[in-house]
Parts: sequence; C-alpha cells; structure tokens
Amino acid sequence: MYHSTRKYAVAMLSLAVLSQSIAFGAYTAAAGPSAGTAASAAVSTLEGLGAVSLKSGVSVKLLDASLQPQESGNILTYTLNYHNGSSSNVSLIDYFSKVTTSGGAVIQGKPVTSSAAIKSIPANSSQPVTYYVNAGQAAKINGVRISLFGWDFSQANYQKKLGMFTIPGSYSTVIARGQSKKLVLGEMPVISKAESLQIVKTNGKVYARVGMTLSNLGAKVLKDTGLKGYLVSSGGSRFELNADHADYPIQPKEKRTLYYLADLPSYTKLDNMSLQFVQEDSTLQVKLPVAQYKLPAAELPNFTVPVNAVAKLKVGNHTIETGLASAAVYAEDNLAKWSLKFRVRNTGNQAVTLPDYPFSLIASEGYSYPVSNEALTGLTLKPLEEQTVELSAELPLKLNQGVLQLQMTEPAEANRIAFPAAYFQIPYSLQPDHLLATEYPVQNSLGSFVVKLESVERLPWSDQDQIVTKVSLRNTGVASVQLPALTALLKAGDMDISGTSQMVIDGSKSQLAPQETAVLYIAGNLPYSYNLTKLKIILQYASGEAKANFLTLFTSQLGNTLRTVAAGEPFQFELTGKKAEVLERQTRIYPGADSKLVYTELVMTNEELRRTQPAQLVGYYRTPDHQYFEAVISQSAAALNAKEKSLVTVWSKLPPEINASELTLYLGEGISGGKLTAPGGAPTAYIHTVGLELNPANPAPQPSLQKLELFPYSLSVTQATATMPEDRESIEAQMNYRVTRSEQYVTAANEHKLVVQLIDPFGQPSEKLLSLGEEPAGALGSLSFSLNNKAYKTLTGGTVRVNIYDEFQGKRILLGSQSYPVTYERTAPRRTEVVPEPSFPVN
Repeated sequence: MYHSTRKYAVAMLSLAVLSQSIAFGAYTAAAGPSAGTAASAAVSTLEGLGAVSLKSGVSVKLLDASLQPQESGNILTYTLNYHNGSSSNVSLIDYFSKVTTSGGAVIQGKPVTSSAAIKSIPANSSQPVTYYVNAGQAAKINGVRISLFGWDFSQANYQKKLGMFTIPGSYSTVIARGQSKKLVLGEMPVISKAESLQIVKTNGKVYARVGMTLSNLGAKVLKDTGLKGYLVSSGGSRFELNADHADYPIQPKEKRTLYYLADLPSYTKLDNMSLQFVQEDSTLQVKLPVAQYKLPAAELPNFTVPVNAVAKLKVGNHTIETGLASAAVYAEDNLAKWSLKFRVRNTGNQAVTLPDYPFSLIASEGYSYPVSNEALTGLTLKPLEEQTVELSAELPLKLNQGVLQLQMTEPAEANRIAFPAAYFQIPYSLQPDHLLATEYPVQNSLGSFVVKLESVERLPWSDQDQIVTKVSLRNTGVASVQLPALTALLKAGDMDISGTSQMVIDGSKSQLAPQETAVLYIAGNLPYSYNLTKLKIILQYASGEAKANFLTLFTSQLGNTLRTVAAGEPFQFELTGKKAEVLERQTRIYPGADSKLVYTELVMTNEELRRTQPAQLVGYYRTPDHQYFEAVISQSAAALNAKEKSLVTVWSKLPPEINASELTLYLGEGISGGKLTAPGGAPTAYIHTVGLELNPANPAPQPSLQKLELFPYSLSVTQATATMPEDRESIEAQMNYRVTRSEQYVTAANEHKLVVQLIDPFGQPSEKLLSLGEEPAGALGSLSFSLNNKAYKTLTGGTVRVNIYDEFQGKRILLGSQSYPVTYERTAPRRTEVVPEPSFPVN
C-alpha cells in the first residue's frame, strides 16, 4: 500500500513539474522586482497583504496582479516574490499556487515563459516568478484569491494549503495619472510614463495620438520595446494603437517620447481614457498585461499658425522652422489663382532633406484644394540655411478668399495616420490672431510701432464679468511720437461691449521717445455666463471730425493669465506713481449660524520714493469651484511717505457650507474715469489683479486677560472684582483696564468692537461694549456690572467669568476668558445696649 501511494505522489509531483515548465516568451515587464514596485498608488495596496510562510526561513509575497481581456478568455497574471532566508536552496517543485476567480472558478497558476526556467531559490536570496491563468469571463480582479500550496503526503490529496492572498476591492491595475512605472523591456530596466493624449479632428475623422516616455536605465541600447498598445475608453472599449513612427533605438540613460495613433469613432467619449500595453507570448499564444496608465485629459491641439509666425516641425531628429512669408492672388476665368511664398529654415547643425509634405488650401465653406509643392519636396538645407519657395493653387472665385488657410500635412507613410502639421493663416486675412507675448509691427500715420498683447484676464465684477487686456506699445521709429487721446472699442465674440470700455495708460505716458514703451490697460464688462471665444480691440483717436483707427487687436487666446502668489508671500503693484508692496498680515473666520465671515488684514507699503496716495483696492474671494464673493475693503485715504505702511481690511460674508480655508483673494487696483481710483472712491473696473492664497487661522482664546490683542489695539485687564452683600439679591462687579494702540501702521476707522461678557455663578450672561479709539492711547478705563437675581440670596460665594470677544459685523471671536472670585460681604452684627438696673437707697 505504501508503495502505491508513493507512486501516486510521484506521479502528481511529475505532473506539477510538467505544468510549471511550459516554455514562454520573455514577459519582461513583470520578470524583475521592478514589476511589483512601480510608482503607482494601485500597487501599494498589495504591500499590506503581508507574506505567506512556506517553511522556516522561506516566505512569499504578492507583488503584482493584472487582468487582460481577450476573446479566448481573460488572462490573469500575478507575480510572487519568493524569499529564501535559509542556508540551503529551495526547490519550487515543492510549491504551487491556485487562483480562485471572482466567479468561483479554481485554476492552478502556470509560470510565464520567462519564469518557467526558475526551478529553485538560492539560499539567502529573493526571486520574483510570474504566473498566469485563463480566467474565462471573469471581468474583475478585485476579490480574486491566490492560494499557496505545498506537497504533503500526509494529506488526503497530498496538498497542504499554506496561505492565501486576497486582492483588495480598492486595488486598481491602472497607474494613476502623472505617475510612472518601472518595467523591464528587452532585459533593459526602463521608467515608463503616459504623458499626453491629443485628439485631432480632420477631414471628418477623429484621431488620437498618445505620448509615452521611456527612460532607459540600462547599459545597453533598447532596440525594440516589444509592446502592443491599446487606447481604453471609460466604458471599456479598446482601440488598437499603431506606432506613429518605427521605434527608434533608445540609448542608455536616454529619455525618449514615443507616440501611438488610433482611429476613433466620432461618438467615443474622450474623458477618463487609459493607455494599456500588453506583450505577445508566442509560445502560449496569449497576450499578457504589462501596464495600464491613466491618461491626462484629452487635448485638442491647435495647429493654426498666425500671420508672421513660424511653425517648428521635426524632420527625424532635426528641427525646421516654416512660415508663410506672403501671398498674392489674381482672378482669371472665374478662378482665384494664388501664389504663396513659403519660407523654411534649418535650425540644426546638420543638413536635412525635406520629405514630401502635402499642402492644400482650405476654404471657410469646407472645400479643400490641392497645392503644388514640387519646389519643396526633396529640398536639402544646410545648417542654418533658409530658403523661400513658391507654392501655387487655384480655386473658384465665388468662395470667400479672405479666410483661407494653407494646410500642411505630415508626410504619408504606410500603415500610419497622416496628421496635420500646421494650418497657416494667409496674410490676405484682415484679422490675424494676435498671440500673447508676441510682438507685431504696426504702421499708421503717426509712426511705426510694435504692439504686444501681454495678458488677457477675465475677472468677476458685481453680477457680471470684466475682461482686462494689458497691451504694450513700443515706438520703433527714429523720432519721438506724441500719442493722441485714445479710446477703445471692444467686441467680445459677436457682442459689442464698447459702451462699458475704459482705458488706463500706465503713468499717463503720452510722449514716446524712440524704443520707449507705453503700457495700456483696456477693460470692459460682459455677462458672466457668456462663452467668450474671441476678443477684438480697436484703439481709435480723433482725426478732424472723424475717428481714425490707431491699431486693431484680435485674439482667441483667452486663457486667464492672472498672477498668483503663495500664502505668506508679498506681491507688488507696479503701476508708475502707485508702486506698493502688499502682504497678508492675517486672515480670520468669524463663525455664525446662518452665515460666516472671512476677514483679511493686508499690510500695504509705499514703494515709491515720494509721498503718494495708494489706489483704492478691489477684491473678491474665490472658491476652488469658481464661486466669487465680493469683498468690502477699508483703507486709509491718507497719503503715505516712502516705505510707510498702511493696514487694509478686507471682508465678505459666506454661506455656512463654504470651506473658508480654501479661499483665494483676488485683489486689484480700482480704475474710474481713465485713471486709478483714489481710496474711498467708486471704481468702475480694476486692473493689475493678483490671486493671493490665504493663511486663515483664528487666534486661540487666552486663559488670562492680562494682555489681549485686537490689532492695532491691545487690552490689559488690570483688576476685576465682584462682591455680593449678605441678604442682598445683587452682585456688583467692576473691571479696570488699559487700552494701548500701535502706531506702526496708518489705518482707516476701526470697525471692530470689544464685547465684555460677564457670566454670573448661575451661568447667566451680561454684556457691555468697550470703546476703542475714543480715549487717549494708554488711558485707564473701567466697566461696572450690577447683576440682580433672587437666587443670589442662596449663595455665600462663587466665581464670575469674564469673556472678551472681538465683534465684527455682528459676528464674534473669543479673545480671552478668566474667572474671578465673588467676595461675600457679611453684614456686621448689631451692638446690644446694656441698660443698668436702677439702684434704690437702703434704709
């Protein structure tokens, strides 16, 4: 009997050896320790599963697990890291693992090909081994159990369960957005990261371009990644990716971005997409999951190149500059015949030969017409060489010739989607798109200038929004220019908002010497719900009885360019004559039942070299989800000497559900009537705005009233007494105090109140206001309380508590609290008069 049992066990053991020795191609993504230590939050959830002990000194941990959907059955892979802390080798033939899927199926794991050759774990070493199972239709990895077994001939089935890993419900195989993962590709360790997702819509089709960076950490060239990619939608649809170009070799220590392309249905949802890589195992004929990355939000790249601008393109590893130098058109036989001067420049240090870039003219009506490009194809440029070639095209004259675009497409390659390279606006257009921070030449009857659109800001203004543009104007002529009185016309999309427009010139500069620059701020109002996509600014001046255009700006670059400042950092207002530094001194939150109040104190320092009056500030508190709360600002109207400081208070009421700790204070300088508004005035807009992150913190209530601060005042309670006469129904309390004031800052009228609250021994409050600023600084004062309660007759002592509150706009913060004893005053006993007994004479 023993011999037959032994033979059966040997047969079972041989079967296990056979199952674990199936040949498998190199699944290098999980073949090393790096596969389980990727920098992703998903993998870190497996680290808490601990280890399973196989025997004394030998343990195993679950490093990684993935599930790859396939038509023949979903493939589940998992990596176990065996640690042998003993002094002898451990044979893996003695151990095996089984997977229990979420559907309840139990399947024994088989090693992948790259791990099949691992038969033992040397003494004092660790070794990861990757296994796979065909999980059938199991659709999720969460809840999957991986059980570890060892051979034990004393058991009925010769198997002994040694432990189990259960994949947590929170575990995700998708690497978080912006995170990287370490892989092993072609025996080379690499760091991988999904960088970008671009969506291009052209010729009625939708294409996706996915960017991924690989950093070769190895000492050899990575010639082929061996990866097959898929773009996975949020609904689970998978689209096969093709390499944008053949994989370039990645040199040791080199970081390279690889691009993959996919053709998408027009109805595909583009949010929350992910990038998935697999590797084909030719031996097992299955695709094994390598990694899946959460992609950044889809971007719609703008290929439009404005007039006089250049587009930088890649030709292999070389960069070339391209641009449309000029365009001319004439009419013949109902055709518009175009001659286009196209400029190209080699910016590299090696010669480059241009490929065949297809060109076409795109009409606003949607028609596309071919452009001959023989002069450009095959052109070789030496380093820093520039050439201008002529392109030609013709199209029906009845089409709108004023809004044409020259489309340049990437060279066509086999099995590759041809993306647009650039859309050049033709100079014939009367309204070029002015890019931010880009200089454009302007010539008119007044002289030659360069204009630059410095910034565009959209900010709240009462129940509307305001658009503020900053424009610089430089005199490029050889003589000084006297600027006329300029007025601004504003058109927001199709809405004319010129009726609300106003303009301020920094320093009121009107005379420009050669190469001197004037800075203009132009503001206008529009409905806050209006979807603004383009903005047109026309500056005009009076010429006789008519208006002449000085310059026209047209832009669709409307992303907010607002400055932001970190909490605790100062920032500067830099307008000439009003230069100042502003720093948050403190921000407090005054609580309330139906609303709360945010209160900020700012220190404004005059940075001018002369005495000057600062501008009236305008402010809004903003929540992270872009709710705006208009702020009330109080500041002194007094002029400040150089480096003198003033205290500015800012506050606003908030709904109770607003998280005040996340607020940002938008702060700008008010303007009205074409100039900065003086303190106390009524601004009609504001400019030079900055977003100030705040540091809200309420002061802890002081346990003593010896010194309380309500800046710029300090309060010291010098003495507090409470007395209770015997057989009386009253308590008489008196508090003596001293109020001092700091003269460090110039301040406006103080709107704070100090509330002194007296709590009697029965917890009943009584309150009085303590005046601030009505008495000389340092003067002594006193408050008296007379409390009456029939219950006092039952007391022979006790304490009263004095609470002092900072009250602002009806809301309070407790500054300090202290208890004082009640002195019980007994009534002196009445003296009894002794009447002497009468004396009588003795007979």
